[in-house]
Amino acid sequence: MGIRTATNRDRDFILGLAHRFADFELPPWRTHDEVAGGTALRLDHALNAISDRSTILIAEGEDGDRLGFAWLLIIEDFYTGEDVAKLSEIAVVRDGAGIGAALMEATRQWALAHGCRLIVLNVMEHNEHARGFYERHGFAPEYTMMVRPL
Repeated sequence: MGIRTATNRDRDFILGLAHRFADFELPPWRTHDEVAGGTALRLDHALNAISDRSTILIAEGEDGDRLGFAWLLIIEDFYTGEDVAKLSEIAVVRDGAGIGAALMEATRQWALAHGCRLIVLNVMEHNEHARGFYERHGFAPEYTMMVRPL
């Protein structure tokens, strides 16, 4: 498996995985279409903003088939002001094939190459599958974002 930076040729593949971000029990104030559509819109914008501080990595099989992606960006740590890597989105075409693990290692390498000492991410409360994956890759909760519908 290889990892490379995304190009505009990957747009349909990346946006085609946006539904994966809504394939679990969502909070009552979020709909599947809202989460999947909003994610697709943000990913589309990210493809147009690839730079030294934001990238989308593509995992490819030996045959060139695209297997997954990870969107990474550099943000400022709230407490220290230092650069930290944010894993904004990660999705694979099939679970359990090592694709996510390869992307997580590429994420770690990207963060290190950019001088970051932390990688942060957000995950929905009820997305237990993703939470378990992140915990297996060394992530731990730091704080919880809370929402109050009006």
